[in-house]
Amino acid sequence: MAVYTRTMVPFVRSCYSLAVLSFVVPSVSGQNAPTEALRQWARQHVHPVSSVEGDARGDADLRSLRVMIGDARVVAFGEPFHGGHEPLAMRNRLIRYAVTQLGFRAIALETGVTSSKVLYDYVVGRTTETEAVVGKSLSYDFGDFQENVELIGWLRNYNATQSPKRQVHLYGIDLEGNFFPYAYRSVDTVLKYLELAAPGIGADLARQYGEVIRVFRSDEYVKLSPSEKDAISGRIQDLVTLVRRERIPLTAATSLDEYDWALRQATAADQDDAYLRALPSSSDWELLKKSPEKLQPAERWDHIDEMREQGMADNLLWVRQREMSRGRILLFAHNDHVQTVKPAWGAPGQPSKYPDRNYQVMGAYLKAAIPDDLFVIGTRYRHGSSMWKGETPPPLNADITGDLLSSLAIPQFLMNLHELPKEGALRDWFETPHETWGDGETPQMLAPLGPYDAIFFIDTITPARASGK
Repeated sequence: MAVYTRTMVPFVRSCYSLAVLSFVVPSVSGQNAPTEALRQWARQHVHPVSSVEGDARGDADLRSLRVMIGDARVVAFGEPFHGGHEPLAMRNRLIRYAVTQLGFRAIALETGVTSSKVLYDYVVGRTTETEAVVGKSLSYDFGDFQENVELIGWLRNYNATQSPKRQVHLYGIDLEGNFFPYAYRSVDTVLKYLELAAPGIGADLARQYGEVIRVFRSDEYVKLSPSEKDAISGRIQDLVTLVRRERIPLTAATSLDEYDWALRQATAADQDDAYLRALPSSSDWELLKKSPEKLQPAERWDHIDEMREQGMADNLLWVRQREMSRGRILLFAHNDHVQTVKPAWGAPGQPSKYPDRNYQVMGAYLKAAIPDDLFVIGTRYRHGSSMWKGETPPPLNADITGDLLSSLAIPQFLMNLHELPKEGALRDWFETPHETWGDGETPQMLAPLGPYDAIFFIDTITPARASGK
């Protein structure tokens, strides 16, 4: 999810030619756009995708992925905004193909790591929760999207036919709280684990941490004094230390898997604590919500985002450590998170809605940690709308790269940016920052080559389907 306060063997060449002839070629905005160079290069290097849903023709149009991603153990697929049907449907299709054909054994989503334990247990068949309960375990009301319900159902059905070693695990990697008032869930979940695994100390700890749970949430934490915040941080550190210290008896009382989850959930509480400590005061909080343009650039605004981005990266690395002996991982999150280079906010010659930002994104942290093990696919589009919280991205009349890609007149396709010419106008274009929209609201300056290894282009994105429909 973008920060809310700014809030994929190609078709045969004949199919490509038919695709080009079937559509009206759009005009391309921007100066010196290498339209003809792109068309010449695309004949050999662009891989049309028949359908984001998949169809009776099978998966021949996805076979280019095997060569494209190579030996990368972590493949990240980004969506340009939340609540769009086509990116979610394409994600589901990619997951089905990656699991059944490419040896992927874990999926990581942009949802809270603590509450994703419910999803983890459900898809491997440990629980029989209702779809409604499982859907509520997805952060940011993402359970309202039918595409997400279908993904969870497919994973559960697939796992029911597999041995434990071949089952696919599902994780969340986001903070539990973020700007939303749910940080306390990590503390509460760890305390419940301790009550089950070590009743002698768990019940007492539940009483001791009652007040922590009450205020460990964004809407209450900002009201605390510095000394009260220090005390909360101390209690969170004490909880993490206790879980680490009691590894042997806790593992014996439950299992290594359950213990590992409890330790990560305690760590998630620590991540949320770092995030909450970076939040502005109550007065600045109100100003942030009402008039963000009045805020002056300051390190604390970057620290808020850094704590989240770094936390998500650390959680993904935890997933990688758990799953590396089993298979590969597919990560799905907003483009703003998976890209490996942070954008420049604002457009040339225009005032930025938000203060200048200077923080790293999750993809950059991952690239630094696992440079030879990460492959990032970003999604670009030309027109789109969303069903997420009423968000409707504007027409991308300022997305110059979107204009260029749409000039190929192929509804959806994959392109490997590592196959671009080593020099020339086309290379220069993809290495140059162009104006785009990061979250459907705020313009950014971002070069396509650098942040991404590949691009999935879709001309038009329609709203996601409401769950149950």
